[in-house]
Amino acid sequence: MPEQKNNAVLYGEIISKCWEDEAYKKRFKEDPESVLTEAGVKIEEGVTYKVIEAPKLIQYVVLPAEDSTKVVQALTKRILNKADQGGTFLPEGAELRVIQDTEDIRHIILPASPKTLTKAELGIVAGGDYTATATNVVAQAEAVAQAVEAVEVASTAVNVVEAGVAAVAGAAAFVAVGVFLI
Repeated sequence: MPEQKNNAVLYGEIISKCWEDEAYKKRFKEDPESVLTEAGVKIEEGVTYKVIEAPKLIQYVVLPAEDSTKVVQALTKRILNKADQGGTFLPEGAELRVIQDTEDIRHIILPASPKTLTKAELGIVAGGDYTATATNVVAQAEAVAQAVEAVEVASTAVNVVEAGVAAVAGAAAFVAVGVFLI
């Protein structure tokens, strides 16, 4: 009997396919329940899934519908630790958005394709001011490293409460592709 894939792996495959196929991505955004079911993801009955497309410099944290205390505490601790070290938690120009699932809505974050170039990356490719754009790229690389840490926060949410596809799958997909989640 073939080994069944867990929801996080299946979700990662869906995200990858969204990056390659615009029609599939559009369908996923419009009817996530059907796409998830077809992919073999176990979805909760009576729950609506909402796909949020995240640009590169927008970092999301999805809190579970219930018992989000430990996730918020872990996130707060990371922010305070970074502040104590004299650093910034987010790179310049980045935003942190926190959304919370509800009893009947689960949020799924659709990260930007790693093939999409930011303004800084376009500047380097186009031969722009290397010094200025390289600084932005370094800041973005730091954001990716911070995002990997943030995945641990999201994973905590999964361990605390089985919050559904959004919390479980989102974390694994971001680690796999190196895109930031927070």
